[in-house]
Amino acid sequence: MDIRRLARILSGQRGIALPMALIALLILTALVVAFSVLSTSEPTIAANHLRVAQARALAEAGVERAVWALTNSTATGGLADPLPLTVPAPYDGSQLVAVSVGATQVGGFRVTVTNGSQSNERGVVAVGWVPNDTAPAGQARAHQRITATLAKIRFLDPPCALCVRGDLDVGGNSTVDSRSDTTCGNKSGTITTGTTTIGSGAADVWGADGNSTRNQTGTAPPADIVNGYSAASFDSYLFTSSDLDALKAIAKARGTYYQGAVTFNSSNQMPNGIIFVDTTTGNNITASTPTSEFASLSIHGGAPADVSGIFSGWIISNGGINISGDFRMHGMVYAVNDIAYTGTGTGEIVGQMISQNIRDTVATTIDTNTGGNAAITYNCAYAKTGGGQIPQSWFLKAGTYKEVADP
Repeated sequence: MDIRRLARILSGQRGIALPMALIALLILTALVVAFSVLSTSEPTIAANHLRVAQARALAEAGVERAVWALTNSTATGGLADPLPLTVPAPYDGSQLVAVSVGATQVGGFRVTVTNGSQSNERGVVAVGWVPNDTAPAGQARAHQRITATLAKIRFLDPPCALCVRGDLDVGGNSTVDSRSDTTCGNKSGTITTGTTTIGSGAADVWGADGNSTRNQTGTAPPADIVNGYSAASFDSYLFTSSDLDALKAIAKARGTYYQGAVTFNSSNQMPNGIIFVDTTTGNNITASTPTSEFASLSIHGGAPADVSGIFSGWIISNGGINISGDFRMHGMVYAVNDIAYTGTGTGEIVGQMISQNIRDTVATTIDTNTGGNAAITYNCAYAKTGGGQIPQSWFLKAGTYKEVADP
C-alpha cells in the first residue's frame, strides 16, 4: 500500500464526532443522575440544619429565661436569691417550656438552675427541643444543650462604714458615722483586724449601737470601734480574683478602666460608674507581685464630672488610693492595698469604704491632717448600687458559655 495513502487514512478525523458525542452524553447523564439523587436529599438536610438552628436558639432562650428569673426575683415566675433549697419548676428541668410563633409551636426548652462555685454565681443548663422532647427520635427531632455560668456583681456588705484589714489611724476633725442608715443592719463605725487609733484631734467614730458616747470600743458590731476582728470573717467581705476580673470587664466596656498611676482632679474628671485602676500588668495582686506594679490612684477636689459635683459609683484600685480635698461621692471605695483620706470643705463619702491592705505595712489613714474634716457616712443603698450606677442584673460570665454534645 502506498505509504502516503496509509498516512492519510491514519491521520484522518472523519467519524470522531460520534464517539465524542457519546462520551459527553454519558458524562452528562451521570451528572444528571447524581444531581437528581442529591436533590432528593437536600430538603431533608436543609430541614435538619433548620431544626438544629432552632434547637440552639431555644436553648439560648432557656439561658435568657434564667437571666430574667434571677434578675426579677420578686416578679411572678422569678427565682429567689438566694436560690431555694428546692428549685421550683420550670427551673429544675422538670418542665418543657413551649415556645410558639403565632399559633404554631416551634419547640421548647428545659432549663436547670443551680448554685455556682461562688455565692454570686449560678449554673445554668438549657436544652432546646424541636418540635418537642416526646417526638420519636430521628430526623424529625433535634435538640441542643448549652451550659453557662451566670454572675452578678457581688455586694460585699461588711458590718462597718470603714472596714480595714490591718491597722487604722483616725485623726483631725474626721467623722465616721453609721447611725443614719440601718436598712442593711446596724453597722459599726470602724472595724479592723488590727487596731483603730484615734488621734489627738476631734475625730468622731459612731456605730449604730444606740450609745450616745462616741469612739467607744466594743468586741463586736455595731460598736463604734471594733478591733481585732477575725481575719477569716473579714476576708468573706473582700472581692475575690474572679470578682475583680468581672469588675474590670465592666469598666473596660464603659471606658473607665485605667492602669498604673492615675490622678483625677478638676482637669481630669471622673465619670459616674465603676472606676477601676489596675496594676501596671493588668494582673491581680499576689504574694509575688512587686509593689512597683501596684495601682496608685489619687483623687482631689473637683474630680467628679457630674454636674452635681458628686461622683456616683464604685472606686476600685488594685493597689492604693489617696483622696484629698473637697471630694464628694455616693458609693463605695475599695482598695486592694491601703487608703489615705484627708478631706476639706464639704467633702464627704456617703456609702462605704473598704481597705484590704494586702501587702502594705502602713496603716490606712483617715485625715491624719488635724486641720482636715474627712467624713464617711454609711449608706447601704449607695454602697450597693453606687447611686444607681452599678448593674444589679445577672449576666453571662465570660468564658463559661458552651454548646455541649448531647446524646
